[in-house]
Amino acid sequence: MGYRVILFIFAIVATINFNAFANKEIKALKTQEAIKIDGHLNEKDWSRTQVIDHFTQQYPDEGQPLSERTEVRLLYDTEKLYIGFECYDSQPDKIVANEMRRDGMLWQNDNIYIMLDTYGDKRQCVFFRINPLGAQSDTAVTDGGENLNGSWDCIWECSGRQHDKGWTVEIAIPFNQLRFKKKDVMVWGVNFGRNIPRTNETSQWIQVPKSQSWPGTFYPIYQGKLTGLQGISSPSYFDVKPYLIGGLAENLDDADWQHNTERDIGLDMKYGVTSNLTLDLTMNTDFAQVEADQEQVNLNRFSLYFPERRDFFLEGSGLFAFGAGVGGWGPPPLAVFYSRRIGIVDDDKEVRLLGGGKLTGKVGAYSVGALNMTTAASEQIPMTNFSVLRMQRDILSDSTVGLILTNRQSDFGGSYHRNGGIDLFLRPHDQWRMRAMTVGSWSPDPGERDYAWYLSNNWRNKHFRVNASYLDIGPDFTSEMGYMYRKDIRSFRMNTGVNSQINQFLIRDLGASLSGRYLLDHDNRLIGWEVYIGGDISFPAGDGINLDFQRYFDRVDESFSFDAAEIPAGNYEMNNFSLGLYSDSSRPFSIYGGMNYGDYFQGNKLGFYIDSQWRVTHQLAIDTRFNRNLIYLPEIDRITTTVVGARINYAFNTRIFAKLFTQWNRSEERASANFLLNYIYRPGSDFYIVYNQTWGTSDGFYTDEWTLLSKFTFLFSL
Repeated sequence: MGYRVILFIFAIVATINFNAFANKEIKALKTQEAIKIDGHLNEKDWSRTQVIDHFTQQYPDEGQPLSERTEVRLLYDTEKLYIGFECYDSQPDKIVANEMRRDGMLWQNDNIYIMLDTYGDKRQCVFFRINPLGAQSDTAVTDGGENLNGSWDCIWECSGRQHDKGWTVEIAIPFNQLRFKKKDVMVWGVNFGRNIPRTNETSQWIQVPKSQSWPGTFYPIYQGKLTGLQGISSPSYFDVKPYLIGGLAENLDDADWQHNTERDIGLDMKYGVTSNLTLDLTMNTDFAQVEADQEQVNLNRFSLYFPERRDFFLEGSGLFAFGAGVGGWGPPPLAVFYSRRIGIVDDDKEVRLLGGGKLTGKVGAYSVGALNMTTAASEQIPMTNFSVLRMQRDILSDSTVGLILTNRQSDFGGSYHRNGGIDLFLRPHDQWRMRAMTVGSWSPDPGERDYAWYLSNNWRNKHFRVNASYLDIGPDFTSEMGYMYRKDIRSFRMNTGVNSQINQFLIRDLGASLSGRYLLDHDNRLIGWEVYIGGDISFPAGDGINLDFQRYFDRVDESFSFDAAEIPAGNYEMNNFSLGLYSDSSRPFSIYGGMNYGDYFQGNKLGFYIDSQWRVTHQLAIDTRFNRNLIYLPEIDRITTTVVGARINYAFNTRIFAKLFTQWNRSEERASANFLLNYIYRPGSDFYIVYNQTWGTSDGFYTDEWTLLSKFTFLFSL
């Protein structure tokens, strides 16, 4: 009985909170005209449809009107939704527009965005951003805005145009690219935003509280109503996308060069089972166009976490998120499904993907995700099948309960590893989130059967935030399809922070944070603790300073090696100080850098890092990265780790891009270069030229391997 009362209270709170937005709506007008996407809103129906022009600042002056007039109009026909923006600007010569790449850093430019909640349930949405040059960015949002998939690509059109009164954007989004529940009359959730970097203004039609910062713009709870859509449907469709690949490769094997000719063919298919359920199939999947991982230096004894970059696994990835801390910007302590376990072995060598399929979508109140993939046998592992089933049930106004099942099976025999768990996400208010999760592991080995569970509570208001969590991972818990930072832990964590906008003494914002963590194993032995104190100052121009202090304890049970050093087992109490500086990223040239100094087990460490972004023109961009650590240990000469990287991007226009990514990792004695030329010759169809080369640096500088490939894809819509 008690839990029913609690759920009833949550429902009342949520209803009160969300009804504040229910009275704002925009009605789309059905058009019979042919709308040409050229950045000119000159068709007659653009002047006949409803106009919304009230945008409210989120930042810097929360609640105040946007300083520049902005108008939004909506049209639709049986196939597409059309959106027109008129962005007036009193100083058009100061408009920032220097990014043309697809999915580039458009938030650093003048930009507008659209959030569409096509189910109207405030749980998931799609997000489109455009700058004055017509450059596109799209994101799939799930889990109420907690999971963002920026690698999701929708096939849509837009055109931007600058003029003496500001700039204009015209957009067309096909209905068959969206997922929604088919009805005669539909009501979707929608929000619009405009950002002006020279004044640091962010604004929305439905205002997002300043306390939610930029992540809040992705939260679908902040929405008005999109009405007027009648007689539309997402027709059942079948897309077939074959690829052809060819090229040459050489690699050095025991001082002998091995020459290879690369030839391959494969196929991706997408079938719209219903208007809100999609089946993806793939055969002989290839990821030649995927950029190389960013080099990292591992200064501890735990495994590194690399983000997924392969498109097949990225689409719909938010639905498969399950664990502790998943969906954030850093490595999670536990992710039950980590797609890089499929097709990538421990030494980062790729294993051929024979094929598989994925079903994602929504059926009534249920979100469904099912994935099955088979990899070929290699020297390291036999042929292996990977399966995942994920389901979530909507409850209350913006909460879910769900389950996950994973299975990794080798040679389709008795060798298997499985995980199964349930999770709960409660959001009784837009400023309050709670999570709970429990998961078990099973395999033929009794030493791999155990459980893990997690609880977290996150609350914030305009100035203050607090997060508390508990994570318990059993000593025998395993996750062969997941990622786990360490096991046999009981982790208590608390994080608090305060932020205030003062706008005086040349300071815009002032913030401070305090966090702590306490780690035990399942014998109740202390294995670690941490206390962190941090402060940050931001200035009116968008620059800022971070200053942090960290004191922590680490118990090392077994010695481990790092470079030429051996870190012995023992108990270590360490301190670390860090200072960070950053400049406003909307400027043509911006930097983020700093230094840190502190203890490193029985020695000490001094580190430097600096990242820069230089937008030379709206076509050419150069990003650089430098990271160096100087480590001093007893009876050992200084150990130096260095990672240097540079990324050069050139956009011929919004459909032809070239990129060169070079890196050097001193610790791994490896340098690499990755060149990619991408031509989107029609929506959904691409031509790539890819060149990869690695050099060994252990004894001079010598070529280790190189690959030159061309890849051709063509999208057939049946």
